[in-house]
Amino acid sequence: MKSKPRRKSNPLVTPVLPKTGVEMPWPEGERHFFVLAREGLFRCRQHEFFRSCVKAENGPSELASQRPFFEPRFPEIPAAIVEQAVGFFSRIAEIHGSEAAALLVWDRAERRVRLVVPRQTATMGGSTPAWRYPVGVHYDPPADLPEEWVVFGDIHCHVDYAAYASHTDIEDELHSAGLHIVVGRISDEPPEFHVEAVVDGQRFVLEPDSVMGGYERRRTNVPKRWIERVEIEQYKWRAYAPSVATAYEVS
Repeated sequence: MKSKPRRKSNPLVTPVLPKTGVEMPWPEGERHFFVLAREGLFRCRQHEFFRSCVKAENGPSELASQRPFFEPRFPEIPAAIVEQAVGFFSRIAEIHGSEAAALLVWDRAERRVRLVVPRQTATMGGSTPAWRYPVGVHYDPPADLPEEWVVFGDIHCHVDYAAYASHTDIEDELHSAGLHIVVGRISDEPPEFHVEAVVDGQRFVLEPDSVMGGYERRRTNVPKRWIERVEIEQYKWRAYAPSVATAYEVS
């Protein structure tokens, strides 16, 4: 029985050279090549009348194409956790009319998801008590979590506004790889949910049921210690409005 000849892989006709030193020598005899540097891919030419190095929009045509993608492998967030979070947000909205936030934590020891409410400051706009509106919420992730607890996302509330990633949310979450859930229309039952994942500055919209268990109804037994961790601050007009400040990284 004759063996089938091996299929030859397409040769890379246009060289791609990694730049590992500042004074990298250019290849002799190559009129057209690519340099892969810290800033990305560059197209280089050695012409009779010039040398050039220009940021490349595309790589060599011999290479196959690749598109960004994201496959969620987060632990499923049980319905009870989501219902606890919505109950907490609803209570804060009743008391202060403000936003609030919580962290999604994976307990590696017990193999389950936990909800952690950090100390946070919610900002409110408006010049009179009768005309007040939520602006944002700021927190620093607690530094005293057990070693086996890993923060893999956050969930915060837009009170009675729609659930979406606001411009401020996008800026705050730019370098925070992980899961970001927004709860909106908190007066409705069920409220709105918007889910996105962020990694390396790229955002991916996810279906809520791809990461969350089936939500039924908000929990009303909100721990008093959670409510006490929310402080209210009058918003001072400035160029940047503080919102959810995340500083964790999913490695």
